[in-house]
Amino acid sequence: MRKLRVLLVEDSEDDALLLERHLRRSGYQPAVTRVETRETMLTALQAQSWDIILSDHSLPHFGSMEALNLLQQAGIDIPFIMVSGTVGEDRAVEIMRAGAHDYIMKGNLSRLVPAVERELREANIRWQRQAVENEHARLSSILEATPDLVAIMDLTGRIHYMNRAGCQWLGFTEKNHYMGASLLDHYPSWTAALMQNTAIPTALRVGVWEGEAVMLNGKGAEIPISQVLLSHRNASHQVEFLSTIVRDISERKHYEQELQYRVTHDTLTHLPNRVLLRDRLTQVLAHAKRNQRLAAVLFLNVDNFKQINDALGHLAGDKCLRALARHLASCIRASDTLGRYGSDEFLVILSDLYSPSDVEAIIKKIRAATSHPLALNNSDVFVTLSIGVSLYPQAGDDEETLLKTSHIAMHNAKRHGPGQSRYYLPEMNSRGDELLALETDLRRALEREEFVLHYQPQLEVTTGQITAVEALIRWQHPHRGLVPPRDFIPLLEQTGLIEEVGEWVLETACKQAKSWHSEGYPIRIAVNCSARQFQQHFLDSVRRILQKYALHPSYLELEVTESVVMQDMQSTTYILQRLKEMGVTLAIDDFGTGYSSLAYLKRFPVHSLKIDHSFVRDITNNEEDAAIAETILLLGNSLKLEVVAEGVETGTQMRFFQDRHCHRIQGYWIGRPMPANDLFSLMAGKNNSQAR
Repeated sequence: MRKLRVLLVEDSEDDALLLERHLRRSGYQPAVTRVETRETMLTALQAQSWDIILSDHSLPHFGSMEALNLLQQAGIDIPFIMVSGTVGEDRAVEIMRAGAHDYIMKGNLSRLVPAVERELREANIRWQRQAVENEHARLSSILEATPDLVAIMDLTGRIHYMNRAGCQWLGFTEKNHYMGASLLDHYPSWTAALMQNTAIPTALRVGVWEGEAVMLNGKGAEIPISQVLLSHRNASHQVEFLSTIVRDISERKHYEQELQYRVTHDTLTHLPNRVLLRDRLTQVLAHAKRNQRLAAVLFLNVDNFKQINDALGHLAGDKCLRALARHLASCIRASDTLGRYGSDEFLVILSDLYSPSDVEAIIKKIRAATSHPLALNNSDVFVTLSIGVSLYPQAGDDEETLLKTSHIAMHNAKRHGPGQSRYYLPEMNSRGDELLALETDLRRALEREEFVLHYQPQLEVTTGQITAVEALIRWQHPHRGLVPPRDFIPLLEQTGLIEEVGEWVLETACKQAKSWHSEGYPIRIAVNCSARQFQQHFLDSVRRILQKYALHPSYLELEVTESVVMQDMQSTTYILQRLKEMGVTLAIDDFGTGYSSLAYLKRFPVHSLKIDHSFVRDITNNEEDAAIAETILLLGNSLKLEVVAEGVETGTQMRFFQDRHCHRIQGYWIGRPMPANDLFSLMAGKNNSQAR
């Protein structure tokens, strides 16, 4: 039994039963709902779906014509058959034209079932066709709405269909202007060859090709694209046509380029980072090997960069690095590469060199470019660079070796003081291993109490008494013995341990001075200050230590070098002024060896100048050294500053300074640096003899 949902427009219950019985006898299982008015029919149409509508022609308040109108107004496609008694021929034709599918007379129901079956078949065909048309319309709306280019082509690339986005891309102003045009004409020549020789053959062979290419827009500009090309076969499995989907990937390519830039460049200075530097170095070495040329790697490190960060803040430090990047970039050739290798490290790769003198020319340019102060936070800051140089092929013939040897050479330069440069030599390797082990031990030295202080006396010329001493740190290594300061002081600076160790020196020296005062020897004690120490928090440390040992500030003399003073004059002046207000005595150490600080000297609240030992060594037989020493003495006297001569080792040197009224003498002629107990004995003997 076939189920059949019947909506019956009929006022006669007997006629309704007759129709239902006839359908049942013909193999149907009808579910019949009978309606007699417009309202009941509308309710039935809204309540469920129907397979067929059977309608009498005329009811007391309703009829087939009204039922047809109601069905059409609702937009519902259901087979409609009029089943009625005798009606006029004109009336029957009118109803058929109005939309009825057939007319069956109640007295001859033999045509009912064949008519029902025919109309059900035709309705099913109509519904399927409509579904296809709806799907086509839906797909068409999607294709027209998509921002991607969608096209259908023949096997040669001639366009038969293109969506709205594709027309806009390629500059077709009218919908059908693309007909007959070739999609291949809208690629650059190299991409057109790719499509013709690879993409289309692949799609014809395996059904699909996908990849990235470049397409020309309507203005001839190149657009990076991703493309899928499909082949479509007919029932005979022959390729009938091609379709393609093309997507603009300009934004993605831009993002990829930006991401690649971020991977290979430093975000602060926009210079190549170590990833790109290694790649460039590989290329430079390949070129050098091929053309038998020299190449060089310069490893640059900013001296005392931590001091700039600590004194002026990290923003000023960043500004300093950006300024250095600009200065360094102006020193190299177009064929060279400058990059930022680490926090305060730069790398310069020099290619196509004919001789090592070419490297010297670049280094001179770098020195000149960085010789002027940088304006950071309204302060003029001098910045120096330690430079290590590795030459290819002498110092290495591969990237890793050249980077390593230039780094070793840079550290060797640092050990000789700020602003130095050194070329890599093979013996630096063993020295580097030794220093690495030394650095490891150095980090444990403070907690193991391996540091000691020795004290070198300063003799007051007018009285002949020891009135001051300089505290000098020594490292009593458990296996190496007494390590020279030149081997571990630079390491303390580089590792940042100088701040912690420097505070230990300051506290130990003040404690010892207080002990001597208690024994009746009220002498002044001088302590060297590192650039890294000379920060705002240093003031708090000095104040705390003086209070802890009840040492009068005038008995503490802090020594700073010219390079420390000149690196950041504004910050330095502020700290010096605060120390002076505390009552601490201040001295400029190694005077005359640094910057042209004579013009600035009157700005600094210092008490004394120390003539560097390099001017004292040959003072009796070198007129220039003697002239410099005399000038410093005259300058000190005119500015009412004490002058201390360092490195006095002979009686002749001693008399030179006595004759010129130098205030204090320090050197081996008076005494070597010695432990506190030995110095106490020396003070006791010398001061007592002078008293007698």
